[in-house]
Amino acid sequence: MDHHIDRHFDDALTALKQQVVLMSSKVESMVADCFAALAARSEVLARQVLAREPAVNALEVSIDELCIELLVRFQPAASDLRFITRGLKIVTDLERVGDLACNAADRVVEIIREGEPPLDLLPMAEIVQRMLKDSIDAFVEGDTAKAESVLQQDDVVDDLTRKHVEQLIDRAAVEPQNVRRIFPATSIVRYLERMADHSTNIAELAIFMVKGHDVRHPRST
Repeated sequence: MDHHIDRHFDDALTALKQQVVLMSSKVESMVADCFAALAARSEVLARQVLAREPAVNALEVSIDELCIELLVRFQPAASDLRFITRGLKIVTDLERVGDLACNAADRVVEIIREGEPPLDLLPMAEIVQRMLKDSIDAFVEGDTAKAESVLQQDDVVDDLTRKHVEQLIDRAAVEPQNVRRIFPATSIVRYLERMADHSTNIAELAIFMVKGHDVRHPRST
């Protein structure tokens, strides 16, 4: 009987990991395509990002239900328990990144309709996309070194946010005729900053999952 229970638990845990990887992949592709749309000035591609949001939301619900089922049915211990309870948290961060990608896609459409982007946002977007990918890999693989690298990149994104927002505000002051391009770009910078914050959250969860040590509060003091 114990072997039978263990096999069902292992199967369910594998399914959970697969669901997390699937949701992560969908969110990563939303972010990537959002900025590919900006680079190519493709409103069609930006709209495709928006169309993927329901699938991500459905995966969040499915993963939540699977985590709860694993906790109730099997009462896992040690590392499995940490993975499942942190899985409940990671899907919230992933869902919010998906929302931010949709928000950014809306702003991309606004910029495309008004002309060229007022600032090259792609280098910042590339850093955030790498943070997102590395944080997810760190969580799935239990790679704390990769998670630590994500935490270090968060300060880089914060610096870029301050720099870009200042540049865009200054530009709006001297080019009021272009505010319909500048304000959406400012919003995208803020969305990227928040995506980086969620990636940092995921990286911190990865560290806790492996080491059982919560690194969030020391970083916030």
